[in-house]
Amino acid sequence: MSKPISDSIVKCREHVKDMLSEFLVPSRALEKIGVKDLFGRTEARVVEIMSEVKGLCEMVSLIRPDAAPALSRGLQSIEKELGSSIEILKQDAMNPSENTKLGLEQLRQTMTEVSEFVSRAEELSMTPDQTISLVLDAMERGGMGMSGRLESMGGELKRVTGERDYLKKRLEEVDYVVSNLRSEKASLEEALSQAVSQLQTAEEEVKKWKSEALQASLKSVEESLSQLNAQLQSLRSENERLKLMVRLERAKYFKVNQQPKESSS
Repeated sequence: MSKPISDSIVKCREHVKDMLSEFLVPSRALEKIGVKDLFGRTEARVVEIMSEVKGLCEMVSLIRPDAAPALSRGLQSIEKELGSSIEILKQDAMNPSENTKLGLEQLRQTMTEVSEFVSRAEELSMTPDQTISLVLDAMERGGMGMSGRLESMGGELKRVTGERDYLKKRLEEVDYVVSNLRSEKASLEEALSQAVSQLQTAEEEVKKWKSEALQASLKSVEESLSQLNAQLQSLRSENERLKLMVRLERAKYFKVNQQPKESSS
């Protein structure tokens, strides 16, 4: 662990210890202090602690870029808690002592969170990124001081962080587009499935209609053939009747024509 980080951790813990021992240990004397007086006594300490915590966050983020987002979220949480504490102490209330109690409790919780943040930062600083460690070692062999190393790396970290945030945003946009495309694909597949189902139903209806139409046509043809057969039988019967009538007429004619010849002889 580098000396600047180690020194910063020690300072943070001393500030938290002093804050707790002087102002945040529960006591009736503290709770009787007015909120404005308490705010005046703690404001400078809070600012000093936050300045040290921010510096620690930046230094540890340099040697552990992978932990930078988590450290940033922890820092934002602490800032939010301290901001809430200050707002409570600034408020004019009907019962100032109650505001003092609330402000003190909020500060105690925040200092606990600061202590946990410092311990986490110390743990991370024990295992710096291998690539960063090699760079730091090379710069140290070159004679550059720690402050110079951190300053030179700060700009590079900002650049890398900016590129990382840009790529993260672009990936989110790509994920959104891919999600939409997947949704559209699912909709198209469902529509295609419905169209195939409708087409199959239509084909079955066409086959059924063709079958029914063919059966109806065959039935109609059979009926027509039956009628034609009946007509043919009728015509044959009529033809036979006519033939018989012709024979009868010929016989009559022949008989009539034969009678005078027989009488004249």
